[in-house]
Amino acid sequence: MLALTLLTLVLVNMYMVFGDSSKAVTRKAAQFDTEVEARRVLDRIALAVIGAELETLQVPNSAPNSSSAIDYSVNMGFEDGAVVWSPGRRIAHQNGHEVSWRENPGEVDERHATWTRAAATLLEGELQNGIDDNGNGLIDERGLSFDVQGRMVAIRLTIEKPGPDGKLVTKTLETRVTCRN
Repeated sequence: MLALTLLTLVLVNMYMVFGDSSKAVTRKAAQFDTEVEARRVLDRIALAVIGAELETLQVPNSAPNSSSAIDYSVNMGFEDGAVVWSPGRRIAHQNGHEVSWRENPGEVDERHATWTRAAATLLEGELQNGIDDNGNGLIDERGLSFDVQGRMVAIRLTIEKPGPDGKLVTKTLETRVTCRN
């Protein structure tokens, strides 16, 4: 009877250890998945903006206000010695959690791609209160934020995805790119 009790205690302890390990692995996988999505979307945005013509950049708000959209055109090459410009393009945070890319926004021949549906409503650390809560010099940034500083564009992105325990897993990334055109 004593041996059976000890065996039961050992098995219960092993089950608890493996259960805790499984939860930790699942939580780490959710963090990894969130980070991968954030990096993928930020890289896409950076590559699009880096090819933009500086003179075509349009950001609706400038510091200290934040902007969740950017409009631009890219140099498509030359034809008969003249620069050929792409149709207008826009990257924007919209519909609460979407980051999308559009070519010819608002036109009949508009092209559209959604790059994520997991963008946070506000950038990590921000509250909708008219104050720079996260100390980066901008007020009330949405989950995607652009700030043009000379030839450079600062891009900030927060991705939120539900974790295995129902809590949100959050990843915020920031990069700066210089328009090459």
